[in-house]
Amino acid sequence: MKLIVNPVAANGTVGKRWPRIRDFLRAEGAEFDAVLTERPGHATELARQALAEGHRIIVAVGGDGTVNEVVNGLMVEGAVDPEVALGIIPGGTGADLARTLGIPRDDEGACRCLLRSRRRLIDLGEIICIREGREVHRYFANVAGLGFDGEVADLVNRNPMTKALGGTIPYLICLFITLITYRNKNAEVSFDGQSLKGRATSVFVANGQYLAGGMHIAPHAAPDDGLFDVIVLGDFGKLELAANVAKVYRGTHLTIPKVDEYRGVKEVRVEAQERMLIQADGELVGQAPTTFRIVPQALWVVA
Repeated sequence: MKLIVNPVAANGTVGKRWPRIRDFLRAEGAEFDAVLTERPGHATELARQALAEGHRIIVAVGGDGTVNEVVNGLMVEGAVDPEVALGIIPGGTGADLARTLGIPRDDEGACRCLLRSRRRLIDLGEIICIREGREVHRYFANVAGLGFDGEVADLVNRNPMTKALGGTIPYLICLFITLITYRNKNAEVSFDGQSLKGRATSVFVANGQYLAGGMHIAPHAAPDDGLFDVIVLGDFGKLELAANVAKVYRGTHLTIPKVDEYRGVKEVRVEAQERMLIQADGELVGQAPTTFRIVPQALWVVA
């Protein structure tokens, strides 16, 4: 078993917790190697190195961004070796995939879950988008969002002071900062022969249910049904959006007239007339135009 630890996740909180996690695993008789990430993107390199070394359980110790990097390292030529499984010991600003999968947030509970070695097969999403003028491919395990959500994620990732608080608070701080200047986008969302055109605040493509430290954005999404849930937030005004944030966290926003839910989607295309940033698992990955494709039954997870 190989553990890939992001010591700077949650402004260094994961690094401080790591010795306790290591000692608990050793006390439980676990056999493992561990390596600490040193820079953005390093977890992807370390995951591929772990595969080359023959490890078959590779554990992300950190937030959703760390999990995302490890997942992208495990995907080789569009597939994950069926003998390989992902483990998660959650930390970082958010732990939303772990929340969907029922992995405990506390260290000892997460370690016990990992050592039970019960595996669950989940889907992944593939993103084809534009970054710095070129086409890029990226995979995600949880939720991708475009528009307002992408701008908020960009601000969260650029501002270490907000990440220092961890969980929901940094997202809410950046949400209200972004709200001041954000303008809704003229977008076209296409899937299953449908084409939706108009001004939109955000578009979410969901494999999991939660993002942003507990926002229940896609209450009906299942990470193992081979399908996306697509949530479109329409042309919200600033005060209107602010007034409904609590409903989105509770998962009761689907009754709002300007919110539309589309279930059972395998491929989504989003185009925009203005810059429309994309986040995936909390990490900024590029901008529209973009295509999302489901990769069914793609990854074993210890959960």
